Amino acid sequence: MRGRIGDEKGDQEEMVVLGRTIKWCSWGLEYKADPGHREKLMKLFGFEENTSGSATTGEREKDEGEEEEELERSEAKEYRGGVALLNYYAQDCLEMQFPAKESSRDMAKPKPRSWAKLKRAVRFLVGRKAVMWKFELQAEGQEITVVTDSAWGGSREDRKSTSGGAVMYGKHCWRTWATTQGAVALSSAEAEFYAMADGTLKGKWARTLATEVGVRVGEEKIVVKVDSEAAKSFVNRRGLGNMRHIEVRDLCLQEVIRKGKVKVIKIPGKENPADLMTKFLKKSEVIERLAGLGIEWIEQEELEGNGKEAKGERKKWADMEDEKGE
Repeated sequence: MRGRIGDEKGDQEEMVVLGRTIKWCSWGLEYKADPGHREKLMKLFGFEENTSGSATTGEREKDEGEEEEELERSEAKEYRGGVALLNYYAQDCLEMQFPAKESSRDMAKPKPRSWAKLKRAVRFLVGRKAVMWKFELQAEGQEITVVTDSAWGGSREDRKSTSGGAVMYGKHCWRTWATTQGAVALSSAEAEFYAMADGTLKGKWARTLATEVGVRVGEEKIVVKVDSEAAKSFVNRRGLGNMRHIEVRDLCLQEVIRKGKVKVIKIPGKENPADLMTKFLKKSEVIERLAGLGIEWIEQEELEGNGKEAKGERKKWADMEDEKGE
């Protein structure tokens, strides 16, 4: 599909690309995920719009000490299809990335509890219609910031931890992720360290990509924000200390910090948007973390009137040149 949106003559104000809606507004751009995947997921479990939604994005598994039989072949196929839908939808709906990752871990051998886990995640979607990404107009030369978090020993089967984070260019969210760590961390500080190292690499990727496409980035150093004081202290010193089992190759983060290419900042846990990608959260917590990434939670009754522009002239991208010095 070809098209151009903007405020020039002949430009469109809105277009749909691969089911995703992109809209030009007076203050920037709005971006919304394909609603068809949400509808398919709800249909899979028989949920309607008036179904009561779940208060959290999921629930941590309890170790009941009983082995369950695997699902029948037909049921397993249906489960895998539902998880695939959730994974695709989660690319644009960050609050579903962690539940999607957890459900994906059961795709090889799904069990009845796997169905229950997926159903709870989908029920959470009933409580809201969509999430709206907002890319406000901002001057060039913004700083690249990475927020990271981890969930230590979250898997009850192999006790591997989860890394999550987001790359920000000013107020714009460029990339998010929720992944299972390869190594088994022996402490929460170690799990946070692995998450920081992964986030730093993704921050460097963002800087390289920006250079390739001609986007000007501000300071050379990448700012990494974490909510773990222990992990921050570890990366700001030299050597392994008490973590002698960590691979030497993982200490590259200490090196780039020492050279001034990366700066680590401690932030309160409640202000860390990366919580979305590592934990099951309540609705109020999800809304707060999304706002920290410039994403708005859209309730069902709000959707119809959402995004209407205020009257007056629309702001041009070129106008940002006059605001750089302010």
